[in-house]
Amino acid sequence: MTITKRDKLLDSALLLFSDNGVHSTSTASIAKHAGVANGTLFHHFESKLALVEALYISIKHQLSQVAVLDEQLLAMPLKEQVSNLWNITIDWAIKNPKALIFCQQVATSNILPLSVRLKAMKQELSILEAMITLGQSQHEIIDFPIDLMIDQCQAQIITSGLFFISNDAYVNDETYRHSAFELFWRAIAIDNSH
Repeated sequence: MTITKRDKLLDSALLLFSDNGVHSTSTASIAKHAGVANGTLFHHFESKLALVEALYISIKHQLSQVAVLDEQLLAMPLKEQVSNLWNITIDWAIKNPKALIFCQQVATSNILPLSVRLKAMKQELSILEAMITLGQSQHEIIDFPIDLMIDQCQAQIITSGLFFISNDAYVNDETYRHSAFELFWRAIAIDNSH
């Protein structure tokens, strides 16, 4: 399979953005790293912001290809479904640290407006919105605005993913993996224990 110039630009942008930060990376350095002329970058992306958005959507799409639950998992109680999706996502984050670092930069610096980030999440990772909506209808998940819930879920996944990337001794430690999920679940779940 041939790698297109657009793909080379996206790959170079990911590497340079995650290593140097989005604001500190010039379009000229991305073009140079990709081995193309600077004008080629602007042929594919009208601006640096358009490149950032395309890369963000591409990463969410890559994640969506693995963040899938089969029919057997979908028949489980909601918490188990969410736990399975959580672990799939954390495993993906550990295998794709540069993508996770880039997503953290986008989320914390407001490079992309919240509306653009949420649109990408809803289009590419609709399973998350579906699970939240189902959980809210079943009174298992807090009935807060869906956009806030999606953004907070993403923030918690990024934080936990970065923890495991920075502390690889805990990647396969079930106590830490379970605890990270429980922190996430307790942040979104309704406490039905009383």
